[in-house]
Parts: sequence; structure tokens; C-alpha cells
Amino acid sequence: MKKVALFFGGKSVEHDISIITALQMMSDFPKEYKLIPIYIKHDGSMVYASNLTNGNVFLDFNKKVKNLFDIHFCFGEEKIAKIKKSKIKEKIQIDCALLCNHGNGGEDGSLQGALELCGIPYTSCSVFSSALTMDKAMTKIVLISEHIDTPAYVDFCKSAYEQDWKKYFDEIEKISYPVIVKPARCGSSVGITVCENKNTIKNAIDTAFMFDDKIVVEKFVSNAREFCCAVVNFDGKDFVSKPKEVEKGQIFTFEEKYLYDKQRSEKAISASMQKRIRQISQEAYDALECSGVVRIDFLYDEQSDKLYVNEVNSIPGSLSFNMFETKPRDIVKILVEEAIKRFERKNEIVYKFNSKAIEKYLSFTTSAKVGKK
Repeated sequence: MKKVALFFGGKSVEHDISIITALQMMSDFPKEYKLIPIYIKHDGSMVYASNLTNGNVFLDFNKKVKNLFDIHFCFGEEKIAKIKKSKIKEKIQIDCALLCNHGNGGEDGSLQGALELCGIPYTSCSVFSSALTMDKAMTKIVLISEHIDTPAYVDFCKSAYEQDWKKYFDEIEKISYPVIVKPARCGSSVGITVCENKNTIKNAIDTAFMFDDKIVVEKFVSNAREFCCAVVNFDGKDFVSKPKEVEKGQIFTFEEKYLYDKQRSEKAISASMQKRIRQISQEAYDALECSGVVRIDFLYDEQSDKLYVNEVNSIPGSLSFNMFETKPRDIVKILVEEAIKRFERKNEIVYKFNSKAIEKYLSFTTSAKVGKK
């Protein structure tokens, strides 16, 4: 039986959403895999406990958690270590890591890098692709290079803004108001503000800088229709979900996404629009070198008939199982089996080359010392 470590939580503003995704996956986990839930706490430390599949644990973790172990990676061993009181109690061979982490520390490539060093297959985009799609500005650069439309934007870091804020205010003016201000590497609508004019831009920038030291200010597409579409690669083929549209207000806020228990109506999408969305979703997925399941969010300006890629989510909420109209266990099986295949293909690459560079270096340094004498 394959052992699958499910990672969730993390040092991220999307910590709680990651827990929800994990609980959904664990509630319908494939019986052919052994589940090993690994919770990453707010401070970044990793733990295992016997009752992590129970959502009530996370309402008061320190009081309700049972049989708690610290978890450390065993680099180079394809294993994780369960530790109690600074002593290794058990090492567990991991066949695959199912990543349910959203935002920093999970979606940005850092967790993927640790898994690479262990030699453990994982279900998300690569280190490179994860870091790329996490950064809204870098994502736009790639999309524009591939002639995929995305709203006009300005991006800048906090240090540069503090040195010459007027320069960036002038660049924002060139985009023209209204604009939307976003942390560059954050999700779930956290830290986002729409500015109708320059009177509110400073406060919006200050708010965004609370969540990231780099921000994106982009043209706000007024009265836009919003769509999303998911893509997953399996056996070398991209499978694209049916696009969805959700009725909402000016911004789809964090609370609307996750906290309000209400029915959301969906408008019918024409066949021609569905075709456009699906085609661009696949193009974006391939251009950004994605793998695993990825959700692409769109804005549609009906006046100009422009369809813009708004954001790319490399580890989407609920792993987008609902967009494929399937069950969590089915998306888990697809992601795990494909991750293992990708890992096996990657292992065919030659990483060792006997260049004799060390011998040459030592020979050179030895002869140089003799020459000095």
C-alpha cells in the first residue's frame, strides 16, 4: 500500500483555507493509500497527530490534539521522521506527498524544494512553476510573452516605493483609474482594494504591503464577468474542466469565498465562450510549465470583448475536484499517480558527471605551492 503524506496548513494568510481543503480530501481519501496527515503550524513547524482528520481539533489545537509528534524531513532518504522529545521514534518511507497548502510556504515552491531534496514525489507544480505562478507580476510577464491577455499593470517592491513613491504614482496614473491593488504573492482576496481615484491609492498600497513586500496595481475591469477553469495533466494529456461563472459583487471577497453559507447562482456560458476559456486555460497551463491541478481565473470585458487571465492558482482550493464534477478521492488518485510518474521520468535524467575537476584543481594548487618554494 502506497503511503501518501498529506501536507496542509502553513505560515500563510490562507492557513485556514488549507485546512478546509485537507479536511475535504481526508474525508473521502482513497482506500488503496495509507494516509499520513502532516499539519504545518502557523510558525512553520510540522507535526503529526492521531486525530488530524477531525476538523474540531483545529478550533483549539493545543487542547484537542492527541498523540502529537514533530515531523522532520530526512533529506536524501525519501522519508520523514516522527520525533518526540528530540528523539526519532520512527522513520516513514513516503511514496508521494499530496500538497493541500495554499499561499506562502506551500504554493510558492518552498515546500516543493524540500521534497525534491528528499526525493519524494509531490502532486503540485514544480519548484520553478510554483514560484512563478505565485508571483502575479512574473505570471503576467510570461502570459504577455505568449500573447495571452492580462490587465495592464505596475508592480513594485516596498523598498523602491519608499525611496520614490511619486514615480509609481505617476505610473499608476498612466494605467488610469479605477485600479485594483493586490499583494503580489498572496491569494484568497486578502489585502486587495479597488481604488476609484488617486485619493485612496496610498491607503490601498499600505494595506497591500501588510501582506507582502511586493505589490501589483492593475487596471480594474469594471463590470467584468468572472470565470474560472481548471486544468490537470494525466498520462501526458491536459484535461480541461468545464468553465464556471459565479454571480458576485464588485470583488469576490475572502468572506464570500469561504465563510458565507449561501447558494451562488451560475449564469449560462455560451459554447463559443466556453471554447475560448478552455483554450486559453490550456495555453496558460502549458506556458507556465504547470503540473498537477491548476485553476485559472478570468475577467471578461463585454464592451471590448476582451478575455483576460486574471490569476493562476497552482494549488487551488478543494484541489478543484468540484470543477471536474468528480469526488475528492478521484482527483487524489489522479494527482498521486501522475506525480509518481513525473518523478520516475525525472529520475531518468543523469545528475552525476565525472569531470575530474577536483583532481585537476588539487593538482594545480599543489604545483602552485611547490612553485612558490
